[in-house]
Amino acid sequence: MEKNIPGSSNQILIMYFRDKGVVLISILLIVLLLSSVAVIFGNKYLLSLKRAQFIEFQSISLNSFRNIESLSYKVISNELRFNSNKLSKNNPILKNSFNFDSDKSEVIGKITDASNCFNINSIVLLNDGNYFENTKTTKAFKELMTSLDIEENMINEMIDQIIDWIDKDSNPRANGLEDYFYSGPLHSPREYSGMRLLVSIDELKTIPSIKKINWNLIKDNFCAIPITSNLSFNINTLSKQHNYLLNSMYPNIDLKDANYIIDNIPDEGFDNVDNLQKAFPDLDFSLTNGTVKFTSNIFELNTQIQSDDFSASSKSIIIYEGNKNGYIASRIYNGI
Repeated sequence: MEKNIPGSSNQILIMYFRDKGVVLISILLIVLLLSSVAVIFGNKYLLSLKRAQFIEFQSISLNSFRNIESLSYKVISNELRFNSNKLSKNNPILKNSFNFDSDKSEVIGKITDASNCFNINSIVLLNDGNYFENTKTTKAFKELMTSLDIEENMINEMIDQIIDWIDKDSNPRANGLEDYFYSGPLHSPREYSGMRLLVSIDELKTIPSIKKINWNLIKDNFCAIPITSNLSFNINTLSKQHNYLLNSMYPNIDLKDANYIIDNIPDEGFDNVDNLQKAFPDLDFSLTNGTVKFTSNIFELNTQIQSDDFSASSKSIIIYEGNKNGYIASRIYNGI
């Protein structure tokens, strides 16, 4: 005789749906786990792809930068071979740029006259294997910094500390600092003085006296070209931001007159000192703290390369010495 067990059908039904729910949750968990694994592998793949694309961009950039350097040197050499006595603002070297497009990137190169700045390395001259103070340049340095309202004692500290950073001996100047300071506990990070010419103006940030003044005063008025010579520049390519530079070169010309001269430099430039004096007969150009030129053999090449995903730039200092002799004095790359 069969007996009906109350609620047994309901219990079986509940167990059925419970088991089905467990299976469904398990499947969802497996799907979630597989999705997570897929995302991880997908991210790693995308990262690897991005890395490969950057390596390719890096290689293209380096080749482009070197090719533009070679092309720029040829352009400079061809132009100055027949016209080495004058370089003016309207010269094709300075007016024209290099533009190249490819399937993946755009390259733009521009040459500027790198001589029209206060080269901080001109503060020394090389003699018997060591660097010594260039008194003409330090006079110009004092003129410029005084015009910027820097106190005399601070100017003397900057001069001595910069020279001590560059020179190859361990004897500190009156207001200078040598390795005992830079490698000591008061300086961070601990290091040694450069004992060489500066290749970037940013290297001056390690000089204690420089840290005491507004960095923009240094950045806006100085450059670092790794050659030693008297302070010099091409007057034909000066612009308004070079007023302190011109003022520091001529002791008998004040800042107001320097601005006036720059505003009236013709696009075709001056040929020589006589032309300059005739253009400004009331000004005294007889005394200089360096060498004023009407041409240049120092150029800065700025190159930009841009792709859909990456960008990079380079700055190269090109020294042209004539007769197909020349060299790259320094290179700085950014973005690669």
